[in-house]
Amino acid sequence: MHKIIIVEDDRIIRRGLCQAIPWEENGFIVAGEAADGAVALDLIKKEQPHVVVSDINMPFMSGLEMAKYVKEGSPDTKIIFLTGYEDFKYAQEAIKLKAFDYLLKPVNGEQLLEKVKEAAEEWQKSVRKEKQISESIPLLQQAFFQKLNRDREQQIDIETELADLGVQLTGPYYSAILVQYVKEEDGLDCKEQVMPIIESLIGGMDSAAMEASPDRLAILLSLDRNDDPAKGRLAQELLEFVHQKVGQSVTISYGRTYANLFEIRNAFLESCLAMDLRHIMGTGRVISFEDTVSETEQHGNNLADLEIKIENQIKLGMPEKVKNALEQLHAAILESRTVSLPDLQVLALKLGAMLFFESEKWNEEQTGSFNSSEMYHDIMKMQTLTEMIEILNRIIQQWSQTMKKRKEKNHFSHVDQAIKYMKEHYYDQGLTLQKLADVIHVSTPYLSNLFKLEKGFNFGDYLLELRMKKAMDLLREGKLKTSEVSEQVGYSNPQYFSICFKKYTGYTPAEYRKG
Repeated sequence: MHKIIIVEDDRIIRRGLCQAIPWEENGFIVAGEAADGAVALDLIKKEQPHVVVSDINMPFMSGLEMAKYVKEGSPDTKIIFLTGYEDFKYAQEAIKLKAFDYLLKPVNGEQLLEKVKEAAEEWQKSVRKEKQISESIPLLQQAFFQKLNRDREQQIDIETELADLGVQLTGPYYSAILVQYVKEEDGLDCKEQVMPIIESLIGGMDSAAMEASPDRLAILLSLDRNDDPAKGRLAQELLEFVHQKVGQSVTISYGRTYANLFEIRNAFLESCLAMDLRHIMGTGRVISFEDTVSETEQHGNNLADLEIKIENQIKLGMPEKVKNALEQLHAAILESRTVSLPDLQVLALKLGAMLFFESEKWNEEQTGSFNSSEMYHDIMKMQTLTEMIEILNRIIQQWSQTMKKRKEKNHFSHVDQAIKYMKEHYYDQGLTLQKLADVIHVSTPYLSNLFKLEKGFNFGDYLLELRMKKAMDLLREGKLKTSEVSEQVGYSNPQYFSICFKKYTGYTPAEYRKG
């Protein structure tokens, strides 16, 4: 049986999660429940659960704070966060903590059970892998590169460290190349196929190929001269060879060339910086450190402005304009070359959630092509800016299609429905744009914008015209007092009615009646 702990500050929701889902029938035991992260930590330390299902925003200690402590003491524990739509500000921390999943409330019991099963399977896989790991040269190599990357301010005896790994570089110039590949879940690891290709290409060179991380290979180069073109040609040749012989694309980056062995660390870090921008520069290609340095200084970066623009256009219900603004954002991020992959994922989660919920408002059948959990997984798996744009464009396309179907189904447009209602209820003193939007089930900004786009006038002007024309009719009949006319056309204050009437007609009600 796998252990699971439920952490939720709402008692009713917590009890529902514990009791309404058939945990034991599916191989789980609820080892405990808690109303906040602080209480949950003691439970987790005691029970060592395989999976923790936690609300992300709780009093005393939030789910995020709790997860930090859990990951420090029990990194294999899988955490599934539950959150409301308004809590996407916490998404970045959830990404850093490598949350297994991020489900939006209200949570479907079957969906949660399925995700917990997946998390348990993932836990089993990770534990099996850890048991199989033994001390080896590849692990020592990775430790060396981690030290280069982690202890950047600390002096490291590069020559001694490399000698311990059986590597000697004679120079007189040095540089580094990184090869990023996709680890295969099944079958032969790409590394086992790529490493022989690298070794054949650098054979005869005073260089070394090593494992920099589980999905990266590093080539430390010993060069006769400061020849960046030659280094670039080697990287390009390697890219083409891997594609031809392995049938899988890799991404290759390289740093600048240095005249001292201890400076090979700089070349490696530059390669890492270039590789970390592959989500913007593009995958399956060669990226030099120089390529990633923006040629022009950015003044008043407009990324934040574009983000706000997209949010506003989503709220206004304008998918085509959202799509155009998204293209502008794409170009701006490409130009800036400063947005990290986690920040890109947070942005995608935020915009994706807004688009998803806007689409669902129009979707009467509730049969979207994907759900919020699928969107989360797509975004968490994305590795490039291009993938982010594709994901968001898919949601925009779904939104646009549901809007079109809904409009075709309705005989009247939303504005026509609004005008019909206004003609029948112009006398209602409480008739506002907000009330009208609620009646026809759209947002207030969206309806306001539609009035201007479809009819060329706004809500207030049209309501004033309706009331004034009716008032003119009543005054011409001469049967009612001005105060009575005022009340019948929606004004509780006769003086204010008189002001509006004169502004509209050029006459006071009394003058109009006489004329």
